[in-house]
Amino acid sequence: MAGARDFIDSDIYLNGDYEPVRAESAPGSALEVLEGQIPAGLRGTFARNSSNPRFEPPRPYHWFDGDGMIHAVRFADGQAHYRNRWVRTAGFAEDEAAGEARWTGLLQRPDPARLRSPEGPYKNTANTDLIHWQGELLALWWMGGGTPYRVDASTLETKGRFEGAGSFTAHAKLDPRSGDLVFIDYAERPPFLTHGVLTPEGQLTRTPVELPGSRPQHDIALTERYTVLLDVSMFADPEALARGKVRMRFFPDQPTRVGLFDRRSHELVRWFEVPACYVYHYANAWEVREADGGEQVVIHVCRIRDPLMYQAMPGRSERTVPRIAHLRLEPELVRWTLDLGTGEATETVVDDSLAEFPRVDDRLLGAPCPAVYLAMLAERESFRFSGIRRVDLRGGPPVERRYPEGWYGGEVSVAPLEGASADSDADCVLVTFVGEAATGRSELWLLRADTLETVARLAVPARVPSGFHSHWVPAAATDAAREAAQ
Repeated sequence: MAGARDFIDSDIYLNGDYEPVRAESAPGSALEVLEGQIPAGLRGTFARNSSNPRFEPPRPYHWFDGDGMIHAVRFADGQAHYRNRWVRTAGFAEDEAAGEARWTGLLQRPDPARLRSPEGPYKNTANTDLIHWQGELLALWWMGGGTPYRVDASTLETKGRFEGAGSFTAHAKLDPRSGDLVFIDYAERPPFLTHGVLTPEGQLTRTPVELPGSRPQHDIALTERYTVLLDVSMFADPEALARGKVRMRFFPDQPTRVGLFDRRSHELVRWFEVPACYVYHYANAWEVREADGGEQVVIHVCRIRDPLMYQAMPGRSERTVPRIAHLRLEPELVRWTLDLGTGEATETVVDDSLAEFPRVDDRLLGAPCPAVYLAMLAERESFRFSGIRRVDLRGGPPVERRYPEGWYGGEVSVAPLEGASADSDADCVLVTFVGEAATGRSELWLLRADTLETVARLAVPARVPSGFHSHWVPAAATDAAREAAQ
C-alpha cells in the first residue's frame, strides 16, 4: 500500500517559482507604474506571508517548513513602496546563531531532544498568514500550539512573541462589528480544540471544545454571533497511533461535522453533518432569520472530497491536480446551509472550478457579500496559481482573469478605496503579487474587484516567489492605532 513517503519530492518546492529569496530589501524609491494609475483613494499596506528558508534546509523538505518572510507594499499619496523581511522567530534566531538550519522538518523524524520542548518538535516559523491587531501585524503559524509573532506594520521589524492570547493557529479572524480577535488552537491531547476570543480591551476567553480525538484544523468562519468549527473526516488513523505511528487517513463513511460556537455565551450550540470532506479555507458565513422565526446559517467554503494522494476515493477525477507531498488539492466552492430549527444541513456546489484561497472584503466577514474571489489552480502537480476567478454570490456569471503564459500569481486581498461602500465591490481593488517563472521578474497588480480589469501594474524590484496568504491593512487602521498609543 502506498504511503506518505511515496510522494516525497525534496526539491519541488525549492526551485522555479518557489526558489527562496536570500536577501531582505530596504524601502527604496517609489515603484514604477508599468500600466494604469494608482487610485488616489488607495491608502494602506498590502502584505503577504510565506515559507522562505533562511538557510539551505535539510532534506526531505516540505513547503510548510520554511521560515516566514513578509513581502509588503505600502500605498500613500498615489505612490507605492516595497520591502521584504524575515519573521525573526526564536527558531530563526537559533539557526542564525549556528549559521545553518538546525531544525528537522515535517517529512523527517523529529529530533528526540525537541520532543520534550513545550512548543513541540517543529520550528514555529510564523510563515502562514497575517492579521492586523492594534497597530501591528501578527504573523501566524498553521500548526496548533504556536505563538504568533508581532511585526511592525510599517518597517516589518519583528517585535517578539504575541503573548496576549496564548497559542493559536493561523487564520484567526477580526470581527468587524466588535473588533474582537477570534481564533482556535488544536492539540494532540485533550483539549483537542480550543476556541478563543480576545477583546480590544484585553479580555481573554479560551474555551475547550469537546472532540472525539485530535483533528487537523486550519481555518474558521465568523457570523455575527457564531464561530464555525469543524470535526473533519481526515485525521490520524487510530490503529496506527496505537502502534506508535502517525498516518493520516480519510474516513469517507464518517460525515464531517460543522459546529456553531456562540461567542456571546462561549459555548458550542450544536453540530451538523455534511458529506465527508476536508477543508482548508472558508470564504464567508452569515446568519439568515426567516419571517416565521426560523434561523439558518449560510457558509461558503472550499471543500475537498478526495484529500490524500495515497488513498484514492471512488470516482477520482483524471485531471492533474496540485499536491503538496501527500496532500491532494482538488477543491470546490460549496454552500452549506445549516437549519438551526431542524438540525439539518444541505450542501450545494456553487463553483466547481479548480480554485482555492477564497477571499472576500474583510469589512463583510460574517455578513452577506456580493462575491468570492478565488485563486485559480493550474492543472499540474505542483501548486501554482494561474488566475483569479470572481464568483458572484448574487446570481451573476463568474468572471475570470488568467495570467499570461509562464506567469503565476498569489492570493488576492480586497482593498476598498477610501470612502467606498461595502454594499458593492465596484469601488474596491484586488491586490496580488504576480511573477514570471522564467525570469524571476515580479509585479504587483491592482484589478477592479467587480470586473477584474487592470487598474495598475507596478514593477517590484525583487523577486517574489509563489507563496501563502496575504492581508490588506487600511491606513485608517494604523492611523487609529498610532493615535491610541500617543
